[in-house]
Amino acid sequence: MFTEDYLIRMINLAIAALMSAIGLRKAGKYAEARQAIEQAIQQLTTLSPALIDQMDDASVLSMLTKDGQLDLGRLAVLGDLYEEQGNISFKLGQLTQAGFAYGRALRFTLEVVLTAEGSPSAEYMVKIESMLQKLEPSELPIDTQLALSDYYRRLLDMDDPALDAGSLSREQIEQALDQLQDQIDHPANTIGD
Repeated sequence: MFTEDYLIRMINLAIAALMSAIGLRKAGKYAEARQAIEQAIQQLTTLSPALIDQMDDASVLSMLTKDGQLDLGRLAVLGDLYEEQGNISFKLGQLTQAGFAYGRALRFTLEVVLTAEGSPSAEYMVKIESMLQKLEPSELPIDTQLALSDYYRRLLDMDDPALDAGSLSREQIEQALDQLQDQIDHPANTIGD
């Protein structure tokens, strides 16, 4: 498999490509930005971005797991890459592609937070809330909704000053969890409507 040095180099190259893509997007060079993102996804996963996009999230997570350990470094960067891909698609008015990318970024970021030891950092709380602003929770796949539910429960175990650092309140979290749990328990039945 991959050596640790190789994985670190792979992650560093992907981070450099991400930074480049952000700069290109800000300069309005969307095609070049998207190409940088796709190249970084391929570097991180060793598969073509088109193939990765066809895989469901669980398969991608499984691919990044070795000996029962999820590679959180690669997954965190992959989540950032998909978030930037969402930003690019949004700027281009490609809302369906943006929604897919943001949804995948959210799922991967939630997995990083839920798999890591300890409480989520304020940075991750802000990042997740920012992604949720761009998505409709009721339209998320059930696995992402369940991960989000686990994330909210983990937040409720934190003290108020830690939540404040992430610009969240206990009341906001309880309300979001109640709404999400209602959605999970009573999904909208669109078949046959």
